[in-house]
Amino acid sequence: MNGIHGDYESEKRRKAFHLLALIVPLGYLFYPSEAQGKAILVGAMIFGVVIDMFRLNEPILRGFIHGLIGAIMRPDERGNLLGSTCLLIASVLTVFLFPRAIAVAALCLLIAGDTAAALVGKRFGRIRIFGRKTLEGTLAFVAVGTCLNAGVSLFAQGLSHSTIVAGAVVGALVEALPLPIDDNFAVPIISGVAMVLTRIIQA
Repeated sequence: MNGIHGDYESEKRRKAFHLLALIVPLGYLFYPSEAQGKAILVGAMIFGVVIDMFRLNEPILRGFIHGLIGAIMRPDERGNLLGSTCLLIASVLTVFLFPRAIAVAALCLLIAGDTAAALVGKRFGRIRIFGRKTLEGTLAFVAVGTCLNAGVSLFAQGLSHSTIVAGAVVGALVEALPLPIDDNFAVPIISGVAMVLTRIIQA
């Protein structure tokens, strides 16, 4: 969400909550057992999907959850899965598709890069690209994603500088382009593929 228009204060609250999701890739990175880390993510995803399905079908639970987080929900989430549930599903797909270092970097791009693009784009965006997206927001995605994953690379083997930059640039383009696929799925998977290909080329 890297558009020029929109409620900036509402977006700040939403993205502050969104950043808490960094616990998913960072927890997976530092968890001693990769297999157990995947199992925990699968369990969290199942729990999130079940709760969300009950929310959509049970008025009492729906009213309770919307009362708690309604201020930061997007209109389309009221009748569909929450963004947080989609992120859990995307996280499970990502950790099973890619090596741990690449999966962590791809999810960090989704969470931190998207947050930077949204906040910078809404606050400072002036140059439109691909419709409602902004060049400023896209550059913020690349900068924040690169810096965060440079830190991740200190603890994860296999993330060279060129791999990190390739992932950040491709992730930013995916976030900016009007693709028919939800960013929660498109950004980590396509940027993950870009990082894998970069590693193969460098080998």
